[in-house]
Amino acid sequence: MRYLLSLLIILSAGLAVAADTPSTGETLTVQPTNIPDWFIMDGRIEPVDQGTVSAQTSGRISAITVDVNDVVPAGHLLIEITNTSQTAGLDQAKAAVKAAEARYADAERQRARLVDLVKKGSISRREYDSAATEAEAAANVLKQAKAELVRAGENLGYTRVVAPYAGVVSGRHVSLGETVNPGQLLLSGYAFENMRVVASLPARYISQLKETTPLQVTFPDGQTLTLPQHQLFQFADPASHSFTLRANLPKQETPIWRNGTWVKLAMPLATKPKLLIPEHAVLRQNELSAVYLAEKDSYVLRQVRLGRHYEDQIEILSGLNAGDVIARDAYTVIASQGGHYAP
Repeated sequence: MRYLLSLLIILSAGLAVAADTPSTGETLTVQPTNIPDWFIMDGRIEPVDQGTVSAQTSGRISAITVDVNDVVPAGHLLIEITNTSQTAGLDQAKAAVKAAEARYADAERQRARLVDLVKKGSISRREYDSAATEAEAAANVLKQAKAELVRAGENLGYTRVVAPYAGVVSGRHVSLGETVNPGQLLLSGYAFENMRVVASLPARYISQLKETTPLQVTFPDGQTLTLPQHQLFQFADPASHSFTLRANLPKQETPIWRNGTWVKLAMPLATKPKLLIPEHAVLRQNELSAVYLAEKDSYVLRQVRLGRHYEDQIEILSGLNAGDVIARDAYTVIASQGGHYAP
C-alpha cells in the first residue's frame, strides 16, 4: 500500500524520474501545427423519395409478387386485384361509346341534310334548329361516353399496382385474399438511386457553413466521401434548437448506401494551431495519460489531456506548452528504467 501510494504521488506531482540523460535523438520539441479542424456530427442515411402505395379501386387481392426487402425495378408488378367488376365496367363504357357514336352520326347526317333544304325554303328555320340541337346533344353524349370509357380504363388499370420507381420494398400492409377499398395502404418503399445524409447542426456553427462548404461523410466501413451539395433548413428544431442539415449522396445504380445507416458527417472549421505529438510519446495506464518531459539530466512525468487523433499523431489539449521538450518514445524511457516508472 505504501508503494502504491508513493507511486500515485510521484505520478500526480510530476517528480523527476531517474533515467539516462536525455539525448537530442530521443527527444522532440513540441511546436504548434496549423491543421484543418472539423465539427463531427452523427448523420443518418435516408432516401430522397419514399412513400406508400394505396389502393385506388375495390376488390380482392389476387396476387402479391413482392415482399419486404425486395429490390424492384420501375414499372414492376407489385399487386394484382380482382378485376371482374372493373372489366364489366369497361365493356359497358365501350358499348355506351358505340351507341353514342351511332346517335351522333345519325343526328349529324340529319342536320347536314336539312342545311340545303332550309336554304331553298323547303323547311322552316325552326325545323333546322331542332335538328341542329339534336346533333349538338348527341355530340355531348358522345363526349361524356368517351370520358366514362377513360375512367373505366383507369379503374381497370388500378387493379394492377406497379412500382412508380426502382426501389426497395420496406413494408407490406395487406395479405393475399384480403379485400381492399380505395385509400387502403398496400405497400411501402423507397427509391435507392437518390439517397442523402441528414444530420443536426448546432446554431453556433451556422455562420461557418457556406453554400460552397464541402462536407465529408464517413461510412461504418471507414470509407469517406466528399459531398459538395447540401441544404440547411431555415428553421430550428423546437426540441433540440439545432438545424437540420441535408447532404445529397451521388446517384447509385444498386443499393450500396442503405436506408437508416448511421454515419459521421464532418464540416470543416477555421484552421487553428494545435499541439501534436506522436502516439508513442504518450504513456497510457488506466485513466492516466502522460508524457516524459525532458530536463537537463532526467525526465519528468507530466500528465496531459488528449484530444483527437490525426493519423499517427494525437492532439494535446492541456499539460504541455509550445517549446517543451519531451521524450520521443515514452516506453523507451520505461525500458531504460528496467520496466518501472521509478526505481
